[in-house]
Amino acid sequence: MTKYPEVAAFDLDYTVWPCYCDTHITPPFKPVKSPNGEVHTLIDSRGYEISFYKDVPRIISDLKEHGAKVISASRTWAPEIAKEMLQDFKIKYQGEIIPMIQLFDDLEWGERSKIGHLKDGLKKLYGHDDLKKHKMCLFDDESRNKEVERHGVKFVYVSDPEKGVTWKLYQSYLSNSA
Repeated sequence: MTKYPEVAAFDLDYTVWPCYCDTHITPPFKPVKSPNGEVHTLIDSRGYEISFYKDVPRIISDLKEHGAKVISASRTWAPEIAKEMLQDFKIKYQGEIIPMIQLFDDLEWGERSKIGHLKDGLKKLYGHDDLKKHKMCLFDDESRNKEVERHGVKFVYVSDPEKGVTWKLYQSYLSNSA
């Protein structure tokens, strides 16, 4: 039987999308709407096209459908750009087209450790910051953030910047966490 986490945290840059939102792109964004109303691609003010990694909505939807809380944990220096991107990306979830940001239960951003992000997220979600009280995971492309494992959080290394977090990586995490 697959054991889902209670809390799943996602880094953003090179985990959810293939760029650093604080250096590679410049708002405002023009959404590229698909025929069904979803927006998987944004074009920034200089013409740069950015799309989230293709498996991200499926992974986050699966987590949500299995009762997990989802947190964004990012060291971005431009939280306003990250927020705008998450609001402008639109995906289908439970039969409705919604801004991607609505799938996140908390947003923890800023230039500090992922442990701080996760503790602050727990405090907002559950009223405490004890990382060991919950089955948690962090999807992240920076191996230095493996330090979360010392605090009981499973680190899921997103090693391919071309693909980001993939369904295969996610399924491997679920299989190994049962």
